[in-house]
Amino acid sequence: MGRRNRSAFLPTNIPQLQNLLKRDPKSYEAEFEQQYRHYEASLSIFKLKPDDEAKDLGDLITFISQVSQCFPERTAEFPGQMIELLQEHYQVLNPDLRKNMVQALILLRNKSVVDNTRLLPLFFTLFRCRDKALRELLYTHIVNDIRNANNKAKNNKLNKTLQSFMFTMLESVKSGNSDENAIAAKRSVDVCIELYRKNVWNDAKTVNVIAEACFSPITKIAVTAIQFFLGNNDDDDDDSDDDDTPDVRKIQQANLHNKKTKAKARKLDAVKKRISKKERSKGKAESFNFSALHLLNDPQGFCEKLFSKLSGKEDRWEVRLLKLNLVTRIIGVHQLTLLALYPFLIKYLQPSQRDVTMVLVSAAQATHALVPPDVLEPVLKAIANNFVTDRVSNEVMAAGINGIREICTRQPLAIDATLLQDLTEYKAHRDKGVMMGARSLIALYRDVNPELLKRKDRGKEASVSIKDFKALQYGSADATGAEGITGIEFLNEGDEEAVDDDNWDNWEVEDDSDEESEDGWVNVGDGDAEGAIDVDMSDSDEEKEEEDGVKKVRKMTQRAMKKKGLTDFEEVELTEAQKTKKQKDLELKKAEEEKRKEAALKLATSRILTPADFAKMNDMRVTAKADVIVHGKRKATTQTEEETSSEYVTEGAILGPRKKAKQDYEERMASIREGREGRDKFGSSRGKTERGSTTNREKSRNKNFLMISHKRSVVNKSKASLHEKQKQLRAHIKKQKMKKH
Repeated sequence: MGRRNRSAFLPTNIPQLQNLLKRDPKSYEAEFEQQYRHYEASLSIFKLKPDDEAKDLGDLITFISQVSQCFPERTAEFPGQMIELLQEHYQVLNPDLRKNMVQALILLRNKSVVDNTRLLPLFFTLFRCRDKALRELLYTHIVNDIRNANNKAKNNKLNKTLQSFMFTMLESVKSGNSDENAIAAKRSVDVCIELYRKNVWNDAKTVNVIAEACFSPITKIAVTAIQFFLGNNDDDDDDSDDDDTPDVRKIQQANLHNKKTKAKARKLDAVKKRISKKERSKGKAESFNFSALHLLNDPQGFCEKLFSKLSGKEDRWEVRLLKLNLVTRIIGVHQLTLLALYPFLIKYLQPSQRDVTMVLVSAAQATHALVPPDVLEPVLKAIANNFVTDRVSNEVMAAGINGIREICTRQPLAIDATLLQDLTEYKAHRDKGVMMGARSLIALYRDVNPELLKRKDRGKEASVSIKDFKALQYGSADATGAEGITGIEFLNEGDEEAVDDDNWDNWEVEDDSDEESEDGWVNVGDGDAEGAIDVDMSDSDEEKEEEDGVKKVRKMTQRAMKKKGLTDFEEVELTEAQKTKKQKDLELKKAEEEKRKEAALKLATSRILTPADFAKMNDMRVTAKADVIVHGKRKATTQTEEETSSEYVTEGAILGPRKKAKQDYEERMASIREGREGRDKFGSSRGKTERGSTTNREKSRNKNFLMISHKRSVVNKSKASLHEKQKQLRAHIKKQKMKKH
């Protein structure tokens, strides 16, 4: 009887029928056939009036998408009908019905019923709908679906199809320029950026699709693409929860003494899973990504086209500043030549210009070794005339000197001796920012071109080696040869055995080294052993001075230098013996450097470096660092370090160190009020119901009975007679009655 009653209500109770079909499809095949015929009839009626609400049709679509895997042959045409309906009438469909259709297609895609090459172009088209909730749903599904499709291996067919489709959508904005096309193009760019950051679409075609969006007439699309190139492209989403991982040891220690509950056990298991997941991620192979700026097909044409848009004043100043920053950054990374940019920058190099520090950053980024010095000279003079004067504040002067220093770091030939010597006069300025900027300029040209500095600013080493100094020439670049391999000088060819072509032993590196114990301690050998660390145990400096044959001149203090009228950068006159010793040291250092380069070149060209060789170089570098730590100061090594000037200039490098300004009354009061937030009001706690702790009587009520069973009060209560118990009960009742009054 119950079975017949339930079957009578199944045609109207779709959720119950859906549940029963998933459990036993064959028993309810007739009921499903009835509902499917109902769906076909409703669909044919709906096509006559597509803007109808059709709530029943939406319920039937959801029902069929849930149980389609039970009847695959009968529902084979269902996905095609949904796709066709959305393609033809997506603009006029009811929002709820359209969302039901999209959710049904997403469910079918998750069950691998529909191919993504057929479904994803439709979803990109649906970005044109004026439905924010639908666009968020489509965006999340597209990103996850493409990520899953490229999880095991790159799906090049799908990737090329979608990238070409996105490029077409971006081009449609330039021609059609409707709001719907703009929204769809913006979302397409967002998908490209998200997939690049998730390391799914990290190829050059994706980058160039985003680069094409920089020229979009829609400001939102252009700004999104420009910020992608200017921003950080690393994937930080997966490691966002690594920093706040709790300590397992502390939780286990706490659980030893605290009350054991299921919630605490679940929390401990969750922490262990997070830590094990983090350890597994550390073991994965590291993936290296080039910056998006290096993947541009035509950086020169890109810069010229974007600069032509920048020269016009159609956009707001903030957008033009972003474009300027991007153009100069690409010029610096690819070392391009765009001579029209530098006269364009001069008119914005004014202290009163808004965001002038970013203009200085752009000027520094656009400078590299291949920019002609005569093009940069007017830029430097404009900065010096407008920023480094007594008519402006100290912060402006410091920004100007730091901007000149950043430009000269990248192109030392841009400044002449007169301007440089004029700027170095600020080395004794009363403001710390100006003083440090001038001294950093002096330190730069002591290494690069000491001839441009005054004699008193050159320093001892530069003054002695001025004869052997070779002036820089425009366009000359130092070639990085075998010395570019880090640590190759530690490999001594005489100590190594010859590596045969058939010997593959050196291609495997042992994990467990005898030199290192489990606790991470390194076994230090005897003093005579090879590779041992020498520790200088001598406390006397006189022995070293006698070995050199020259008595060491005692260093003068600042007070003594002031009495003699010398500043920090002015040098004390050297004696003839000191000059001779300095010259000999420089010649020896130069000879050792040449010898080291020859040995490195011979080693790099005569043998193939195996993983064992690289492991040995790494160990020797660690030993050298330990030697530095033991001696307390860095030794003067012959190894030349490659000067890696950053491709990007930050605004902090232009501003320099700044003294914190004194707060006025309003700022001080605001800081005081902020500190008082969440704090109890100051005053007496008398009469307040809230207490810091409970009384001993209240604590005894919550104690275990075995802890207080021996107490006198408990023992007397158990031995009390019936009369005493009645007496206590009457007293309690009387006390309760008195409380009511």
